[in-house]
This record gives sequence, structure tokens and C-alpha cells, in this order.
Amino acid sequence: MIRPRFTHPPGARLAALLATLALYACGPSFHAALPAGFVELEDQETYDWRATTADGFVMAVREIEHEPKGPIEFWARAIENQVRTRGGYALIESREVTSADGAKGKLMRFGHDEGGKPHMYLVAVYVTDDDLYLLEAGGTRDLYERHKAQIDWALRNFRTN
Repeated sequence: MIRPRFTHPPGARLAALLATLALYACGPSFHAALPAGFVELEDQETYDWRATTADGFVMAVREIEHEPKGPIEFWARAIENQVRTRGGYALIESREVTSADGAKGKLMRFGHDEGGKPHMYLVAVYVTDDDLYLLEAGGTRDLYERHKAQIDWALRNFRTN
């Protein structure tokens, strides 16, 4: 059997390599403000940014391509449904938020019991033309209450660009 041989024009591999490096050099398009008492965690696979306190309270950001396109109400409801059905969390609070650069968002706070202890999970979703940004925070209710001021500060200082 004769198989076709595919050839690349001269410089195609170099162009592909440069394009790949440019993507890595750009990094995330958001700015997550690191609250006092948190350290940034390196080499995260599931998150685009992640930080923790010495006592184990975690904050993270995921940047997701806004595809398919939908309004903030759609994405907030989709996230709420997933957290409730897959995570077993109950919605405690939902309110409008705005990032430091003016992007509109929705903040949802959830709770559930795990191992006999109440846990809190907060997610703020910001929708832009190109991306969705999920700013997440979670841990035991005691840790959540202890770090509430830092969480609020991080939310006020988060920028989508």
C-alpha cells in the first residue's frame, strides 16, 4: 500500500514552536490578588492559579474559554446545578459582584457537612466575551470565617485583564 507523504514547508516547525512558546509566555489573562497570609502554589494542573494558608484554606482561579457563549445567568445557574448535584452543597447566598476592572459577575456561597464538620465553598464567576473566570475558595466553616476578610479583599482586587 502506498501512503502519501506529508511534507511541511521550510520553517513550519519553527513557526509552530514559536507559536507554542508565545502561548506559554502570555500566561493567564487575569490578575489574582494574593491575600495576606496566603502563599501561591506552583505547578497546578487543574487550576490556573492557586494559593493556600498555613492552616489549609485554599483559593483558586480557573480561566475557561467562553464557548459556547452564554450570559452570566446561564453560567451561574450551570455552576450552581453542578455544585449542588455533584458536590452535595446547598446554596446559601447568591449576589452580584464586580471585578476590580469592571467585569460583572455572580458570587455564590455554598455549604455542606463533611466528616461531621460544616464546610464552605465560594465561587465567583465572571463572564467576558472571550473567557469565564471562576474564583473559588473553600474549607471548613471555621477556616472560612477566619479568612473572610482576605477572601473579600481577593474578590475586590481580582482583575479579568
